[in-house]
Amino acid sequence: MAFEIPEDLNPALMGLAWLIGRWQGNGHRTWPASGGQGADEIEFGQQIDFATNGSGYLHYLSQTWTLDADGQPAGPLDMETGFWRPGADGKLEVVLASPEGWSEIWIGSVTGAKVELASDVVARTQTAQTAYTGGHRLYGNVEGHLMWAFDRATTEVELQPYMWARLQRA
Repeated sequence: MAFEIPEDLNPALMGLAWLIGRWQGNGHRTWPASGGQGADEIEFGQQIDFATNGSGYLHYLSQTWTLDADGQPAGPLDMETGFWRPGADGKLEVVLASPEGWSEIWIGSVTGAKVELASDVVARTQTAQTAYTGGHRLYGNVEGHLMWAFDRATTEVELQPYMWARLQRA
């Protein structure tokens, strides 16, 4: 699907314009199983929305869901929302929150159709589902698809691949 930059796009968002819109597809998640035996692996469905209201930031909403044996949505998995705030010279700050009990600040850069982010701060509630401590993310436009990868660390597991997906513009 072709993408056109909105005529009224805030100039601060030009480097992120390729992200604007809805992206959908499937991804994969893997993480060490409880007790250290093997890994829990799943395929998931995902929808990401990047929207602008005319200000110099993008609103981001990511929703993932489990899939049944036929590849159809079976139930909610994860969700996160936040704001992508571009700065001068290709710098980028991202502020995210998750209902699983954490908020994050990411610092990174935009280079063409590639975004690279590293966690700067992760704050967890007392009831957070995972002792998440930090991560690294990559987003890129590859042959018109949004490809992304998220490496994650916790208090028990060093930084390692966690989730990745290839999404199409919807």
